[in-house]
Amino acid sequence: MIHRATLPPMLLVTLGALAALTPFAIDLYLPSLPTLARDLDSDIRLAQLSVTLYLWFFASAQLFFGPLSDVHGRRPLIGGGLLVFALGALGCALAPSISLLLLCRGLQAIGGAAIAVTIPALVRDRFANDDYARVMTLVMLIMGLAPLIAPSLGGLLLLLGSWRWVFATLLIITLATALLFTRVIPETLPPQRRQPRLGAQLRHYGRILGHRRALAYLGTASASFAGLMAFVVGSPFVYIELHGISPQIFGPLFGANVAAALVVSLLNARLIPRFGAERMLRVGLGVQVFVAVLLLGLTKVPEPSLWLIAPLTGAYLGMTALIMGNAMAGFMADFAALAGTASAFGGAVRFAVGALSGSLISLLHNGSATPLLVGMGVSGLLGGCCYWLGARK
Repeated sequence: MIHRATLPPMLLVTLGALAALTPFAIDLYLPSLPTLARDLDSDIRLAQLSVTLYLWFFASAQLFFGPLSDVHGRRPLIGGGLLVFALGALGCALAPSISLLLLCRGLQAIGGAAIAVTIPALVRDRFANDDYARVMTLVMLIMGLAPLIAPSLGGLLLLLGSWRWVFATLLIITLATALLFTRVIPETLPPQRRQPRLGAQLRHYGRILGHRRALAYLGTASASFAGLMAFVVGSPFVYIELHGISPQIFGPLFGANVAAALVVSLLNARLIPRFGAERMLRVGLGVQVFVAVLLLGLTKVPEPSLWLIAPLTGAYLGMTALIMGNAMAGFMADFAALAGTASAFGGAVRFAVGALSGSLISLLHNGSATPLLVGMGVSGLLGGCCYWLGARK
């Protein structure tokens, strides 16, 4: 076990950059969703589906790639994922129709899943419990720069060219990250610690399903993430179409929410050694549940102002920084020998719930902010219920 003080800074930066690829893939083109739909002669619902489709593929692929990393190691999974992710970005940039764009988004999501599912397992190879929570919080802090700058960068790219430049930029980011990976990331799972057969690893999912308290932690993280994805899918319509915010202004407003999450992530990393991950998780849940109630209350206000919606969604998203890393630390705590499999299961469930949330936002689209407010409000309440009914000591 490596002490946290010996963590090389470039290793932390590279892990954060790898983890940031999926947020870039989701957030970079959010301002261009209305333009993309018009350019490809498509409905806004199908454009929104390109976000949730990514999440569905991303979630399901993790169930296979996590155990595979326990059998073959971490580096081959990340390297292969980077290649597939880059090919998907290139295909999206060249797609002549919405159907081909959706297909390439699915391919991109498969590559992103191989990368993302391996990162928590890689960190778990080297850290445990509070140290794991602290390191993952720092990785998430670096990763958080992606949704902070991605919408603004996407809006700027729309001024300079078409939405296709967004995916070309994503390809460049992927290639730069791949260069960092080849130079910095070591293999953390030596051959003697690898699992012998993939089939045996897949059967370990039954063991995870039987661990009630771990599932409660996972439910807590997943519900909080569902609220985040409700915002990601619903906010472009609410901000740009409903309230008339330009794509270029949408980016900084979206980024303000991410900045709040980054500040909370930094505080979380500093306070975990003093208070522990469990106490920080409870604080985050308490605030998020309170905000969820207020968001549901806004549904009773006729045409609520954006300046009522934005502060509450910002507070909700800020608390996800306290909840997700600490809750996932609780989930992973009992699966040290199955880090890849547990990471895969956790990631698949979390993103499947997020995809379900985003899909419902699209399906319930009614020209108002209500689907967004209900999606975030219900998700926040479910997160609190999962923890206090099943995980709380």
